[in-house]
Amino acid sequence: MKGFCLRAKSESEDCIKTYIMKVQTQFGKKVKFVRHDGAREFATNSLKAFYEDEGIEQQTTVPYAHQTNGTAERAIRTIVTIGRSMLHHAKLDKCFWAEAAMTAIYVKNRLPSPKIEHKTPFEIVYKSKPSVKHMRVFGCRTYILTPKEKRLKWDPKARAGVFLGYEQVSKAYRLYDIEAGQVVISRDVNFDESTFGLSPRISDEDTSPDGVQADGEAQESPK
Repeated sequence: MKGFCLRAKSESEDCIKTYIMKVQTQFGKKVKFVRHDGAREFATNSLKAFYEDEGIEQQTTVPYAHQTNGTAERAIRTIVTIGRSMLHHAKLDKCFWAEAAMTAIYVKNRLPSPKIEHKTPFEIVYKSKPSVKHMRVFGCRTYILTPKEKRLKWDPKARAGVFLGYEQVSKAYRLYDIEAGQVVISRDVNFDESTFGLSPRISDEDTSPDGVQADGEAQESPK
């Protein structure tokens, strides 16, 4: 399963083209058809020409007949259910729904399924079992370590954050910096998987390794 978070529907065209070319290049698999609900962003003249050039059949589902695209509908429903539960457990607002959805997909791809002989989707695609050593509880408290070169003498060693997911390109973690109010990418982070919420309180005791999992040489980064 693969998901994308787009800022606007107009980004759909480039996203589809890029993903199709990536699949065909990296896995040597020819995409035979694309099925969608007939939305304009999925059937632009440029996309139609692209499908034609690539020999891809374009299929459109019947309006209001979700069963005609049952596989995709069930997958979406599963991710929404998992993501909603993750947000509730983490005590996070629904504004984090996109992060929850992407992390739900990441986790789902690493869970064995009876439909594929109890293997994981990751294993089917990459021909090896996925590592889960780096995985953490969504929404747990994190302490984003600040490099010595970037902090003053009396500055705290870390900033309070919330774990949101995995940055696959750089094999790092996606974290919400509570004080800055933005998502940051870092590998230098401590985890407290017993604490949830957006309370910004932090002290040097919070950043100590007691009761906290730290990302160091003994741990494996996201893959």
